[in-house]
Amino acid sequence: MASIPDSAAPRAAARRPRPPVVPFSLWDGGMSAFSSVILTFVFATYVASAVASEGAVGDEAVKAAQDHGSQVLTTWQAVGAVAIALLAPLLGNLADRGGARNTLLRVTTLATVVTVALMPMVALDADYLTLGAALIALAVVFSELAGVFVNSVLPEISTPENRGRISGTAWAVGYWGSIVCLGLVLVLFVMPGTGLLGITGENGWNYRAIPLFVALWILVGTLPLMLRAPKHAASAPGERWNPWQGYAHIVRRVIRAFREEPVMLQYLVASAIYRDGLGAVFSIAGVLAANAYGFSTVEIIIFGIAANLVAGIGVFLGGRVDDRVGPRPVIIAGCIGIIVLGLVVLFLASSAVFWVAGLSICLFVGPVQSASRNLLTRLSQPGRETENFGLYATTGRALGFLGTAAFAATVAISGDTRTGILGIVLVMAVGLIAFLPIRLGAAGRASSAA
Repeated sequence: MASIPDSAAPRAAARRPRPPVVPFSLWDGGMSAFSSVILTFVFATYVASAVASEGAVGDEAVKAAQDHGSQVLTTWQAVGAVAIALLAPLLGNLADRGGARNTLLRVTTLATVVTVALMPMVALDADYLTLGAALIALAVVFSELAGVFVNSVLPEISTPENRGRISGTAWAVGYWGSIVCLGLVLVLFVMPGTGLLGITGENGWNYRAIPLFVALWILVGTLPLMLRAPKHAASAPGERWNPWQGYAHIVRRVIRAFREEPVMLQYLVASAIYRDGLGAVFSIAGVLAANAYGFSTVEIIIFGIAANLVAGIGVFLGGRVDDRVGPRPVIIAGCIGIIVLGLVVLFLASSAVFWVAGLSICLFVGPVQSASRNLLTRLSQPGRETENFGLYATTGRALGFLGTAAFAATVAISGDTRTGILGIVLVMAVGLIAFLPIRLGAAGRASSAA
């Protein structure tokens, strides 16, 4: 038999498809527009404020209507959180055992796009408040479920040595995508009243048109990964599956994990606490800026752009630190940084301090999120990544009330919106205290050290 020339090996390697690292990052860049534009800074504010108070006369009536709008919005999101908690581990189980991960990724991503595209139906009329809140909550459900399947792609396109960098870069692309999308929304739709597109505010159309732009943005950003996601082999090929069997398997999986993977379960609980604090940092940023510091809509969007810029730089650098020292030190340092800076904002009441310390907090949020995702891939047994990320989403949603509840409770006690920061600081501190004693072993250290 003729020998194969040495030069054939490089050619064979060159023909091997490269892992879709760029599409993986672009997915975050596309989907982040939903979180920043729809959920945090623009459309949810339109629903809970403008739509809810339309027709109200007098300051007291307007405030009461807006308070009702916030209550309806958060109530529907609580319903969505329950749906995520029930569906995330079940669909994660189906994705791993049946090999349906990529199909579910496409279905949930496209469902997010369609739901966002339906949001222009929310007219500037208080009768549309429930519709707007329900559509936002439904989009949250689909986007969170899609995130479960995307997170499970990470260990398939990376190695333990570069996983922190790839995860951090994807998070950074997400933040930078938010910056560009927020900037375009500001210029095209909001400022100086109608935006460059000339869409007037009649019946709220300058805000109602924004979701169409965001839906297109999400589709363009997520399409490459939907087309190029690596094949995910079934762990139980040919096995019949139904939801009841899926839930039974999850229960057995958790019971077995108590015996075989107690560290992972401890981590899921601890991370759920501090991750909820991280989520609250962004979810209340717009409310805090408006109610405590009197920011206008334009100023809130500008702050959002700056926050995403700083967060993107932080997570880009944090991913490289993660590869050098491991995820555990990154998570600890990030939580401490957020706690200290949160106390600075709490005790020094000025807009300048809010700008500086608030943006500095954003520097730590991304690295903690990225390192947390990386750490779960290290703690997961091969073939169970999607299922574990389903549990990751479920524990996060099960405790997802902590940050907002602590914020609301401290505001109710003090009567000052700014003191709500103390509630978030306390949640972050509890999560850090729960995380510190966990014996992560090699999973928490740099791969080279391990």
